[in-house]
Amino acid sequence: MSEALPLVEIEKGGVQSFAAKVRGRVRGQPRVEQEAARILAEVREGRDRALRRITRELDRASVDKLRVPDAELRDALRDEDPELVQALKFSLNRIRKTQSQLLGRLSFSYVSDGFVVKVVPKPLRSVGCYVPGGRAAYASTVLMTAGVAKLAGVDRVVVCSPPSPDGRVNPAILAAASICGVDEVYSVGGAQAIAAMAYGTESVEKVQKIVGPGGLYASVAKKLVANDVSIDFFAGPTELVVVGDGSTDVKTTAWDLVGQAEHGEETLCGLVTWDRGLAQKVRSETSRISGDVERGEFVRKALARGFVALCEDREQAADLVNAIAPEHLEVLCEDGRGFAAKVRDAGLVLVGEYAPCAASDYCIGTDHVIPTDGYAKLRSGLSVLDFVKLNWVVEGSRDGLRRVVPSLKSLASAEGLPNHYLSVQKRFRR
Repeated sequence: MSEALPLVEIEKGGVQSFAAKVRGRVRGQPRVEQEAARILAEVREGRDRALRRITRELDRASVDKLRVPDAELRDALRDEDPELVQALKFSLNRIRKTQSQLLGRLSFSYVSDGFVVKVVPKPLRSVGCYVPGGRAAYASTVLMTAGVAKLAGVDRVVVCSPPSPDGRVNPAILAAASICGVDEVYSVGGAQAIAAMAYGTESVEKVQKIVGPGGLYASVAKKLVANDVSIDFFAGPTELVVVGDGSTDVKTTAWDLVGQAEHGEETLCGLVTWDRGLAQKVRSETSRISGDVERGEFVRKALARGFVALCEDREQAADLVNAIAPEHLEVLCEDGRGFAAKVRDAGLVLVGEYAPCAASDYCIGTDHVIPTDGYAKLRSGLSVLDFVKLNWVVEGSRDGLRRVVPSLKSLASAEGLPNHYLSVQKRFRR
């Protein structure tokens, strides 16, 4: 087994090349893209028949009825561990409390020189939420996707999740779907689930938008269908970068990296520091912990593909973080707020040892569906903004319109569109 978190010393001017090397691990995988494209084409052509066949081949599961009966969702909620049900409700309440703050700020109106301008958020009609399964059951992802979609007012919310070998969706996922008020759940995962939601089959009616995280195949499939259906963003294998210095607690850092690494070997885990002592101690501690830990095989493989980046100073460390643009960033160094202020590109910035990544995954109230693979340079994590469109409504008065006529005439003339001006002018010659 390779060593945990290989140490790399970042030379002057070496920030961009190292970031590109980190990102190159998940990009440029033509085999994944070709296979995902093949699955999309087969489902688009074969529909339900193709879904069942591919599910048998890839998930080793036979699924007769693709849609999970509503009664099964209710039974899952009734039979689930009461403590888990309470935890799901607690987490959903925290998420909706946070997202409600944003939703409430989307609606406004103002008066401007004789015009009333209003912004009214309107929910999408249908959304498909991909919820990963397999190695772990991500009931919390139902809350972070479907729970937020229902808060936004989406009429039809669909969940697709891979079945276990018995052909059934994990009961915790079904219980979460019931709590969120999901309208439809389907026993299908991977690229084939993305195809079903994008193009529709006999059982699955297509949706307006697909959201949610997934493994490489599901995430690449989302990118491939983006010309045909709206998607949120690339949310593939998870990422955690920790920033620390001589004041950082070694065990806290090591355990946070180990905790994230248990998602799977494709997980990106890294430490960015300018303190050689911390670099050495964290590498040693993660090796010690990962030698005897649950899900150890996944942890060790992920850590072997991770890194410890030893920077020249704090400024270079900030530059490196921005170049990598990680999904999750934990800032555990001295003056964490000051360092966080230098970060432009990260999906979620967690400052201090009492805002750990694991807590943000479940119960803080922030959403854990966040851009990966550097897409945090372009947009933020999932929110109610992904489930609504903003309708602009304008009411005008005669005096208000008269005030803009001179400027309108100049602009229309400059653009060679005289009838734009005339269509307004005629209102005052009746």
